[in-house]
Amino acid sequence: MADTTIVGASGYLGGELLRILVNHPRIGRIIPISRRYAGKPVSSLHRNLYKIFDKNFEDLNLEKIDSDVIFFAAPLGDWFKSISKLLERGIKVITLGGKFRIQDAELDREVYGGYENEELLKERVYGLPELYRDEIRTSRFVTNPGCYPVSVILAIFPLIKFKDKLDLKRIVVNSISGTSGAGASPSEFLHHPETCDTVKPYNITFHRHMPEMEFILGEKFRTELTVSFIPSVVNMSRGIMSYITIFAKEIEIDLSKHFNNFYKKEPFVRVLREEKENIPTLGSVIGTNFCDIGINYDTKAGRILILSAVDNLIKGGSGQAVQNMNLMLGFDEKSGLGLVGGHP
Repeated sequence: MADTTIVGASGYLGGELLRILVNHPRIGRIIPISRRYAGKPVSSLHRNLYKIFDKNFEDLNLEKIDSDVIFFAAPLGDWFKSISKLLERGIKVITLGGKFRIQDAELDREVYGGYENEELLKERVYGLPELYRDEIRTSRFVTNPGCYPVSVILAIFPLIKFKDKLDLKRIVVNSISGTSGAGASPSEFLHHPETCDTVKPYNITFHRHMPEMEFILGEKFRTELTVSFIPSVVNMSRGIMSYITIFAKEIEIDLSKHFNNFYKKEPFVRVLREEKENIPTLGSVIGTNFCDIGINYDTKAGRILILSAVDNLIKGGSGQAVQNMNLMLGFDEKSGLGLVGGHP
């Protein structure tokens, strides 16, 4: 059994970590950390955990933490300075924020700023098992991907075999997301009357997840890529659907069959194989750790059209973090993640 600590347990990602870990067969003690709510019952905030997880939030004291794994689901703060000491004590660290995702010190500084530690940046492993499973297994420090990049990177990565036929300087991505992607703090932009019955594009010339997509895909494709990315918030609480267009020269094989073969051993990627069009639905992934992908090839226009659906709080967040933890601790990768979507 392993013990875990969650820093930032009062947020949406922290709440989802708690919800997953309380049913994890290999997890013992769970320490929920929240400076703001220290001393208050976890279920006073996460009401879905009433009579399921009855502990109180604890204040942050990193020197006293003796867990096997610590999840940082809190905004970047002074805790950042303690990561090296935690690692020296043999505690494995998983961060769910943006810092460390881009393994380029200058670009990381430009996009996320604030605290810096190039040694940690060199050590970090990008926590997307479908691309970096072996590295995650042997790592003591993993950084979780962003929610949008999970949906986009998994959708594009199988095309690496055909990279010479792709226009990698014109990758077009449009994504819609639920409002939970912005976190639990209230804001005027996400106030219900402002999001109801509308679609709200934002950060259309630069979103901080765009360089993350370009960096990780560029690392794997071994070439520079250019992603044009427009995210939009829609009137739902959770979920991401990404619409991806890649211009390509003639590709003669069945791409949906290729994607199926590519991901056939992956427990959390499902590729659709329909008679006409391969179109995933958000409802099928909400509440799960799955990424559902549908790929279609418009031969007349020379465009590959990919749809990718994830739950931004699970495969795009806390479920992904638990999947990484399982690998780091030598557990079954699927442990605690047998979550199935509802229907209807």
